[in-house]
Amino acid sequence: MNRKIWIADGMLLLTALIWGGGFVFMKNSLDSFPPGAIIAMRYAIGSVLAALIFRKHLKGLGRGDLLRGGVVGLLLSAAYIVQTIGLDHTTAGRNAFLTTVYVLIVPIAGWLLFGQRLRKATLAAAALMLTGIGLLSLDGESGGLNIGDLLTLAAGTLFAAHIIAVDHCHKKTNVYALIVLQFAAASVCALAYTLIFERGMTLSFTTSSVGGLLYLSVVSTTIAMSLQNIGQSMAPAAHASILLSLESVFGALFSFLLLGERMTPQCLLGFAVIFAALMVNQLLGHEPGENE
Repeated sequence: MNRKIWIADGMLLLTALIWGGGFVFMKNSLDSFPPGAIIAMRYAIGSVLAALIFRKHLKGLGRGDLLRGGVVGLLLSAAYIVQTIGLDHTTAGRNAFLTTVYVLIVPIAGWLLFGQRLRKATLAAAALMLTGIGLLSLDGESGGLNIGDLLTLAAGTLFAAHIIAVDHCHKKTNVYALIVLQFAAASVCALAYTLIFERGMTLSFTTSSVGGLLYLSVVSTTIAMSLQNIGQSMAPAAHASILLSLESVFGALFSFLLLGERMTPQCLLGFAVIFAALMVNQLLGHEPGENE
């Protein structure tokens, strides 16, 4: 493995670690802000910071760049809003794990939409995924598969759409410019959502809530998503997905350590099967050298 891949690995692993911690801060932020407002504020701050950092790459942007940034930002905001609403009805650990179904959905969507080869390993991973979700849904102690879990699965689908859109848009728009454009578009979309659907809801600005919002804005958004975009441009897609999917492990770990969320043996088994599905799909669902 060359030096470039090692650097990319470090970026992607750090991204997964930061995102895993973000589930805890997001869960706590819901006590102070409605979901749309959280997304609007975090991406507004993130877009300003990213614009300052990557300002040299924003020159000469055309209408096509703005359109691509708008599409990617719309998908991003929709994914996070649905995920955040789901988080308000489930645990941070379950939300973290179920969100990573995007790793499985991406190759299936590639087969359906673009005629890309769907491998037997991917089908096996799908069967494992269904088994894992079944273990969660039949876990009587945690209440079964609830509306929050279903919304989280929907968010995972939207994240898959975002990943596919980014992959296509990177080919025509500079990666650094796309970071800024999608952040700005996500903020605008989330603001529209909160003005329409969350009008009159309370915003509680306390030391704790502001601190959590800053973590989400500066660390989870500006730093982590920039590392993700840059890291993915330096490493094979399958390799990158494996490391990024570790956000679910870190999310569950932080939820257990910091929020005191209890995990039953059946929940742990379900999480293990879901993670195994992700690994089977990524390790065996690609031929050597593919996407490199």
